[in-house]
Amino acid sequence: MEENKELEIISEILNGNTEKFGVIAEKYAEQLFRVALGYMHSKEEAEDIVQEVLIKAFNSLNTFKGNSKLSTWLYRITVNSCLNQINKHKRTSLFSSIEEIKGQGLDSSDQKNPEQQLIEEERNLKVRKAIDSLPTNQKTAFILQRYKELSQKEISEVMGVTEGAVEQLLQRGKRHLKKRLKKSVGKTAK
Repeated sequence: MEENKELEIISEILNGNTEKFGVIAEKYAEQLFRVALGYMHSKEEAEDIVQEVLIKAFNSLNTFKGNSKLSTWLYRITVNSCLNQINKHKRTSLFSSIEEIKGQGLDSSDQKNPEQQLIEEERNLKVRKAIDSLPTNQKTAFILQRYKELSQKEISEVMGVTEGAVEQLLQRGKRHLKKRLKKSVGKTAK
């Protein structure tokens, strides 16, 4: 859907045709879910975030000025909602168990033996912990690039920073992840 069409739909919604919001929700729900899942690591929590974001977006649609893409505005609401949820629960770890990760379908291969599955689950757990250990801005840039495959320009719009700052955040984040994962592998090897 092109931007002009989105602006027309927004105008219709603001003029009373609230059912048209379903078009926006249908278009963006899966994309917002992937971003939320990058933060929350739980399918249920990510789904709750998306519901919350869509309600917030609907209730504040009159504040959308069209200065950015609708998707950018929705991603910003999603990121803020995720960060608020994380802060609210004061989590140090964004997931509770290996079963939760397994339930998300990260290991969809039924052909692996139990030992291979356990090794892969442990690796996924270490990667998630490493991502969770990133400073907030690095994590945000990394998740938007990795889970949503946004360009640096789009990430800069969502985060309200320059493209150069996004590039720096991504580089620092990748270095941090490499260090963290090397330490994690070193601990396992001992």
